[in-house]
Amino acid sequence: MLTCGFSKPVAVEKLLSRLDEKDVREQVIAALVNSHLIDPGMPTTPKDTPAAQLSAPPPTPLMYSHQDGIEYDIQHSLVSPLDMMAAAVTADTTTHRGNPSSQTTASLHGQLSRTASAGLIDERLASYFAPQATHHRDWQVLASQPIDSTLKLDPTASDPITSRIIDLDDASHYFDLFFKLRNPLLGILDPVLHTPEYVYSASFTLFSTICALGCAVSRRTRDRVLYPVLLSLAEAGVKWSIANSVKSLETIQAIMCMQYWAPISRRQSDDPSWLRLSHAVQIAREMGIHRPAAISAQVNASTSPTDSPSFKERLLRNFERTWLYTFIADKSFGITVGRYMGVSWKEIPASASDWWRKPMTSPIDRVISGIIEMRGILLNALAKRKRGDINNTAASIFEWHSQTFSRLETMRRIRCEPDTLPSARSLPALAFYVDHSILILNAEAIRDLVALEESNAPMSVELATISKRSVDVASRLLDSLLNDEFLLELFIGFHNNQYIMICHAATEILHAIKRGCLSTTEVSSATAKVMAIPEHLGKAAQELPATSAVHLYLSLARFFASQFDKIVGTGHDQAEGRTGDQGDAFSEWWRVLDGGPLDSATWFDMGFLGSEQPAFDLNSFESAEQDLDSYAFS
Repeated sequence: MLTCGFSKPVAVEKLLSRLDEKDVREQVIAALVNSHLIDPGMPTTPKDTPAAQLSAPPPTPLMYSHQDGIEYDIQHSLVSPLDMMAAAVTADTTTHRGNPSSQTTASLHGQLSRTASAGLIDERLASYFAPQATHHRDWQVLASQPIDSTLKLDPTASDPITSRIIDLDDASHYFDLFFKLRNPLLGILDPVLHTPEYVYSASFTLFSTICALGCAVSRRTRDRVLYPVLLSLAEAGVKWSIANSVKSLETIQAIMCMQYWAPISRRQSDDPSWLRLSHAVQIAREMGIHRPAAISAQVNASTSPTDSPSFKERLLRNFERTWLYTFIADKSFGITVGRYMGVSWKEIPASASDWWRKPMTSPIDRVISGIIEMRGILLNALAKRKRGDINNTAASIFEWHSQTFSRLETMRRIRCEPDTLPSARSLPALAFYVDHSILILNAEAIRDLVALEESNAPMSVELATISKRSVDVASRLLDSLLNDEFLLELFIGFHNNQYIMICHAATEILHAIKRGCLSTTEVSSATAKVMAIPEHLGKAAQELPATSAVHLYLSLARFFASQFDKIVGTGHDQAEGRTGDQGDAFSEWWRVLDGGPLDSATWFDMGFLGSEQPAFDLNSFESAEQDLDSYAFS
């Protein structure tokens, strides 16, 4: 029999043995009960007092619930052995603190051990189980890092200001560029709250990240030289924060921003985005920002009685927005690397679709609420299909698709209808994302219909109809890309996932042409849009660093255009297009897409990027959510 070579410290053995004593056991039980009454997400800071909480305005947090209205408790119900031991330590020390005669002489060291050698263990034990704040700033961790730390960050080189690489004017310029060209496409940060002064005081990691991402879209020659240095500082800050377990809202935001606009890796399999975003999700859970009570407590702890109610409300929204985007980013990047999702769609608030209407809203919050509603419609439909609620016949699949297609189109029409509100300016971005979600729905239905088609049989009416719908939506997406004023203004600020959406739209058009279900006029119109993509991406590539993802997708768009020209420009017979030329490189692409299921990496891998196809288990609703919800990029 194998035996473990490690044993529990003597002090722990003594502590556990004392649980048999009646009075100690009762104290431990009481401590455990009290520990469950205290919100684990509540920070242990001096401001976290009844007086501080009473001075704050009544919070208006989001309510989290199931879709059916039943309250959803996302806290685990398991009893942790570490919590039990910590409660025992707390109960033991509390007893002696309450004894006046022992306050000057008693200590955890003195109570658990009487020997000098055991005293070292006891001090470590007391420190180990001591209550800790659920969040802290990277500045605090930087100031307290051990001298001999192997992961030490030089305090004089933590950010571009301290390093004297840029000055305050440069930082303001980079912040302006980031909030003008990049943030409006996502809305992770609040342009009113996240000023250079506020961000710098809160986190040098987020500050460095915004400076680097703003510098990347700058047209100044000097900034082209500075960008690699600023990017290196930002990446170093993120890596250091991850390695040192910095638990702060700004760390989560920095990780997400860096990954949405990350420089392209040499190989897709080398992309660290998924691992870093998974870490951001765990920070969010550790801080408790998925719980309204924890958010309110942290806002109270971060503000003073002199702060205005509007500022406190803006901070509250900052926490809520970050959790919503933790969910969105988790889904968005899961597809690009073919990994299971870490955040369930049930963990978002039931009121998220109207969240943008609350006070202190940011203009882009309207897009976030729309994305949440879009996901709900798409997920429910795809889950219903994967559960087997829909008969596997062409008529049933077509009816299922038509109902969801109509709901998404209606949602798009209502949500994206222009109005006089300032937030209406960002609605083209929401329409862009909704169109891509519709393409995902279409691709799912087309895949199932193709599987039912018999060899050499005429194309079914259902397949032809959905293929044409897909071309219409893909053309609409590309039209907005090429002509919409808002998207044209922000094009050099596009994030990496948007480039994937563009290429996905092109593949849907090429699919339909290959199947031979379009008229000559439809082929001509679609051809013009696909052929315009390389030139459009090329303009952005000229403005962005060589490490930007736009260069990869520019090459892909050129590949599509060249193969498109072979199919259409050489008089390719659409009726024969369904079989294809097996010697053509493009036929390999078609076999990848048409010959297998539409999983989370199929159209992204494209056969020549070297990614492996993930093997998802779609037998349950949860796996269906993980596989299919992640399609809805944002």
